[in-house]
Amino acid sequence: MRMPAVTVLMPVYNAQKFLRAAMESILQQTLHDFEFLIIDDGSTDDSLAIIQSFADPRIRLYQNEQNLGISATLNKGIELATAPLIARMDADDISYPDRLQRQVDYLQKNPACAMVSSLVKVVDEQGRFLRQDVFKSEYFYYNLTFICWIYHPTVLYRKAAVQSVSGYTAPYAEDFELFWQLSRKYPIHNLPQVLLDYRVTSQSLHQVLRKAEYASAQQEQILRNIQYYTGPDCVVPSTYIECYQHNFLPLLQKREVQEMVRCLRMLDDLTKQILLKDNPNRNVEAIQKAAVYKKRYIVDSLLPHLAWTQSIYLLLSVFSLKDLVKFCRAKRIEAKRKDTQPEQFPAPHLTPELSLA
Repeated sequence: MRMPAVTVLMPVYNAQKFLRAAMESILQQTLHDFEFLIIDDGSTDDSLAIIQSFADPRIRLYQNEQNLGISATLNKGIELATAPLIARMDADDISYPDRLQRQVDYLQKNPACAMVSSLVKVVDEQGRFLRQDVFKSEYFYYNLTFICWIYHPTVLYRKAAVQSVSGYTAPYAEDFELFWQLSRKYPIHNLPQVLLDYRVTSQSLHQVLRKAEYASAQQEQILRNIQYYTGPDCVVPSTYIECYQHNFLPLLQKREVQEMVRCLRMLDDLTKQILLKDNPNRNVEAIQKAAVYKKRYIVDSLLPHLAWTQSIYLLLSVFSLKDLVKFCRAKRIEAKRKDTQPEQFPAPHLTPELSLA
């Protein structure tokens, strides 16, 4: 039996509402040489019947005897996959027709790369557009220390590379953990095209059902990531970690501008350590640019909640004169752009009434 070029791995658990559309989006790919490995993780709705209603010979259905959860199910899928390349898919998302072809083409042209992802359009349960994050691939390595920009159902990775880092090892934020481990050993890349509609639903594990567990797991992972560069004795307050994840509310609630300054100075120190650490994704210029962007974004998000004297103190404390001029110039350019273009990045989650004034 000939080996397919790609295994599309899709775990399913009570996904009847969007499952048919998700499956059709894979079966209608312009690249035909794949197996569609679907693992039902103990669904109690009509998911199994929907899967069985398809007659496409590329579909391989596997049923877990009991509900194992996402990480164990994905690891089982990796073992069952017969192709050297594995494309992830979720049962409530929509892959664009040329997704697999574009990603396979990239990995074939870049044999050292272990994983390629793509941009997405975020949609609601009715498929209505919510937002599109526009992130540059060369900034992913730096930001992966703090936050996961990579949408799990967009990734296509090499089976051997994932097995070399022991697959999915975390019960929560399992994708963040895997991407971090892969990026320690192999180049990764994000395509600049939108290749998937990413659906946010009432059943989203990381946003609704297991929000606290995912948040706790990410806190632990980010601290571990930081200590990878700084050493195990580095202590990072949880409010700083939240800030680096672009959740600024905990830091603002402390109502201490000096604490914001310390948080940003720690980020500067960490950037220096990241620049020194050898890594297959290390690109000095890209890391420096990503760090500048992140710092500006944090400052820009904090300033509206400060009195003008506090704003001046913050700016003078965290920027050199040269960098402050660049920050102000960038603000003017951004203001002009907003007059002509819609906002492309999600606004930070803050309480409007919160102010240090």
